[in-house]
This record gives sequence, structure tokens and C-alpha cells, in this order.
Amino acid sequence: MQPSSSTLASLARVLVIGAILVAGMHVAAPLANPVLAALVISVVASPAVRWLERRGFRRWMAVLALVGLIAGASLLLIAVLGISLLQIEQALPAYQELLQEQLALLGGTGPDLGGQIPGASGDASLLPSVEAVVAGLTELAIDVLVTITVTVFMLFEFAGLPQRLRTLPGIGGTDLAGRCTGFSRSLNGYVGIRTRGSVVTGSVIAVLLWLMGIDAPVLWAILIVLFSYIPYLGLPIISIAPTGLAWLQHGLPGAVAVAAGIAAVDYLSRTLLAPHPAEEELGLSPLVIILSVFFWFLVLGVPGLFLAVPLALFAKAVLGAVDDTRWLAALMEPAEQSP
Repeated sequence: MQPSSSTLASLARVLVIGAILVAGMHVAAPLANPVLAALVISVVASPAVRWLERRGFRRWMAVLALVGLIAGASLLLIAVLGISLLQIEQALPAYQELLQEQLALLGGTGPDLGGQIPGASGDASLLPSVEAVVAGLTELAIDVLVTITVTVFMLFEFAGLPQRLRTLPGIGGTDLAGRCTGFSRSLNGYVGIRTRGSVVTGSVIAVLLWLMGIDAPVLWAILIVLFSYIPYLGLPIISIAPTGLAWLQHGLPGAVAVAAGIAAVDYLSRTLLAPHPAEEELGLSPLVIILSVFFWFLVLGVPGLFLAVPLALFAKAVLGAVDDTRWLAALMEPAEQSP
């Protein structure tokens, strides 16, 4: 069957509008990232705000209490990350010696890395200097404050958003409100399952690394929790660093033990703590999820890795609310859920 002209026209409109939006987001990524992060936080935090309101809090009290908690936790997290990174930076000369020893055990003396370690001779460096780390953390703190500020206003606006969506003319406002409600429910379900599993996984792995004497176990536990929100790729990516440290400190057996321990703990937490894989909450095809991760990484940089799932969910909700593009939303669903 040949596609109808209306279908081709709707597809062309979607591609043009999408290209313009994506190009704008890529150019304005430094501003778009905090705003998008605020949107995700607002969606996830809205149920907690409503819960506080049902307990007798006024809305402004509930919003400020919740945002204050989020801001405090974020700044504490940044402080812990900064201290841990500085400790690792100070230990780099020792890591250099351990690296030479491990390379020698593998059958060679290895290259001279003295000029590649911060604080050593030479200009080249494999890791950023202390000043670069502090500057990066300062920039991160500013982004967090911008995100928190935008989150406050978004949480206030979310109260009347469903009603306003229902009154929008010409684009299926009622259906759009329902789709956005579904978007919120799916995202909160995904975040809930991911958070429970990743906190347990990170805590157990921190104990494992501490028992093995691996440096900065708290840092790796925090990063494991954060990177778990990147579907499929997050844990393998962040596991490289503690596994590499285990290789430096304990050789190949230590690296194997850490890698196997991380994999085993993650498998058990997914099996015992979650009724089903977190990705099933999304109603998105695994192919769509992984392509979204790569795509938004190219558009938004590293924050795009974490924003990929919410943005894919939101795109599906908007496309499904319009008759001409509903078929595109259906294509984003897993095969067994497709009509």
C-alpha cells in the first residue's frame, strides 16, 4: 500500500519541526540542559509535592521544602565528588608507579608516563589539573543552582497544567493531557525502579571496594547510582574506572573480582528488587532507547545521556496526541505492545 499524501505531509512537518528544535537545542545546550533537567526533576518531584499537600502543607511550603531538600543533597553530592576527585589527583604519582609495575608484569616496562600525570614534568596530561577540577565543579554548582531555580517555578506551574492542556484548541488538548499524565507515570515508574536498584547496587559495591582496599569507594558508589539512569550503557561505562584501579592495586585477579562483583550485584538487585526490568515501564522499544541515548549525547553532550529517556518519552507523548503522527508514536513502542 502506498502511503497517503496526508501521511507524507505530516511526516515532513514532523521532520522539519524536529530538525529546527534539535538544532536550536544543540546551539543552546548550555542553557537547554539545566532547563530540561529542571523539567525532569519537576515531573519526578510532583507526586511528592502532592503528597505533602495532602498532609496539610500549602503548595508553596511543599515546593520549597522539597526543592530545599534536593538542593542540599545536590550540593552535598558535589562536595563529596570534589573531595574524592582531589584525593585521587593527589594519589596519581602512586598510580603511576603501580601502572609501571603492572605493565612490567605483563611483559614490558611500559611507556614513560611521567609527563602525562598532573604535577609531573611536561605539559601533557591524562587527567585534568586541580584547577580544572575546581573550575568544573564550580560550573556544575552553578548549573545545579539554575536547575533548582527553574524547578521551583515549574513545580508551581504544574498544578494547573493538565487543565490548561485540555483547553488547547486544534491539537487534541484532552488527549495531550492524558498523554502527558502517562508520560509522568511512566517516567516516575522508571525512576523509582532504577533508584531502588541503583542505591542498593552502589551501597553493596562500595562495601566490596572498601573491603578490597580500592581508593574512593564512596565516589564510585555515587557514580554508579548516577550512571544507572543511562539505560544499558551506564553501569558498564562507570565500571571501567574502579576495575582499572583494582588492576593497578591488586593486579588482574583484583580487576576480575571487581568486575565480577559489580556484575553479580547488579544482576541480583535487578532480579530481587524489581518486578520487571525498569525499561519496561517506559513503553519504548529497546532500539528506540539506545538510539535516543546516542542521539541526545550528540545533541546535548554528556547531559544528553541522562536526558535521553525523558526526552524520548515526551516525544512519544506529543506524537501520540496528534492524529497525523500517532503512527510514529506506535512505532516507538516495543513490538509486543504495538497495536
